[in-house]
Amino acid sequence: MLTYLLVLIAAALVLARSSVFLIDKLTAIAVKLRVSEYLVGFVIMAVATSIPELIVGILAALENDPNLSLGNVIGSNIANMSLILGLAALIAGGIRVQIQVRNREMIFTDLIGVAPLVMLLDQRLSRTEGIVLLAFFFLYMYNLIFQSREYHKVTTDHRTERPLWRELALFGAGLAVLVASAQVMVSASEKLALLLGIPMILFGIFAVALSTSLPELTTSISAAIRRQSGFVMGNILGSTVANSTLVLGITAIIQPFTVENPTILTVSAVMLVLTLLVLTFFVRTGYRITRIESLVLILGYVVYLAATELFLR
Repeated sequence: MLTYLLVLIAAALVLARSSVFLIDKLTAIAVKLRVSEYLVGFVIMAVATSIPELIVGILAALENDPNLSLGNVIGSNIANMSLILGLAALIAGGIRVQIQVRNREMIFTDLIGVAPLVMLLDQRLSRTEGIVLLAFFFLYMYNLIFQSREYHKVTTDHRTERPLWRELALFGAGLAVLVASAQVMVSASEKLALLLGIPMILFGIFAVALSTSLPELTTSISAAIRRQSGFVMGNILGSTVANSTLVLGITAIIQPFTVENPTILTVSAVMLVLTLLVLTFFVRTGYRITRIESLVLILGYVVYLAATELFLR
């Protein structure tokens, strides 16, 4: 068992490092193509930081373990909006909330974040529902790209002297490393969950979710230190949407599934809805997420861990 644990930790570290590398390459490619800062923050960064969840979801579905992906998505979303956003705001001394986030993106995130939970009321996620989730993802991307041009400014960060083809080649190499590490992580997770007698969905919610959320943690804290609040909110909210729609949608299309442990899903779903409501309240009642509010978000994640342990006794 120790061997599998060490393999899981090593794979998680490689996955996190390769994810950060991919984000850097995607940003460099965006600069080469003169993509706007708004799109880099809300689209490219969000999708890029969700690549680990997506790869894990695809591999888990192909190996007939889609509950691992479900747990990973729910756990990642809760961690993103409570633990990671809370830590970023705490370190930065508060995060300013842009007006477009306050008036629009937060509402979209609420609706899309809850959509999979509504579909899972019958404890199943069908291929048709997966297609619907994927459609939600493309509609959200359409809204960001084509309906928000008034916020667009061409980004000037991350300039690079390397030609575009070399950045694309480096991106491909990084993606190959990420896929390989994700494959090892899924395999080690299956073995550990079996040895420990832990439901796959629970293992996904905590062990795998925290591992695949490392890119969000790294990029959010880095952006918070640089006072790039738009990047922080774009990263967190965009990643939550991508996880709920793109990742779960593709997983269900590959392998429709039934929830293996409804109790764990119920506890996690309630926590996810509460997290969305609290975060929406913080965003809508001011133009900042303060340090006090960041502590509330972090405490919420700790309470979630305790509640899950209590319900599983």
